[in-house]
Amino acid sequence: MKKIFNMLFYVLKFILLIAAFGLTLFVLIRMNIRLEKNMASIIQELIPFAILLLLFIVNLIFKQDGVNKNLFYNLTSCLVFVTIVLVALRAILDTNMVLNGKYGYGIDFNFFANFVAYIKIMLYGLSIANILFMIRERKRTIEKSKEA
Repeated sequence: MKKIFNMLFYVLKFILLIAAFGLTLFVLIRMNIRLEKNMASIIQELIPFAILLLLFIVNLIFKQDGVNKNLFYNLTSCLVFVTIVLVALRAILDTNMVLNGKYGYGIDFNFFANFVAYIKIMLYGLSIANILFMIRERKRTIEKSKEA
């Protein structure tokens, strides 16, 4: 049962990463268009997504079982991405928000802007956890080779 849930969350985290990145990019682009800012200013918010994607690719290529087969990490990744998706969707779709109706942009940018810092914290936290699980797995393989 653990293997089934782990595989489900493992596949789901990639799908949710793409959805979270796409929705965040959409809201940030619309926000910069409204503020008439340069598009290069959204790079800071997208760097954690790029780091996490790079780490996921490294885990996939080098078959890091310490990360890939960790049910807790996969579940946490899914929860983080679901949170980001829900925040973005609420900023876009919730018509009962005061600023959404007042300004008529169709997106409540202030609601989303309040969560950008938390989104970064969650994504950097996942990246750090990923690196720590990779290091732990590496130490285990070194210890096993020394014992043999």
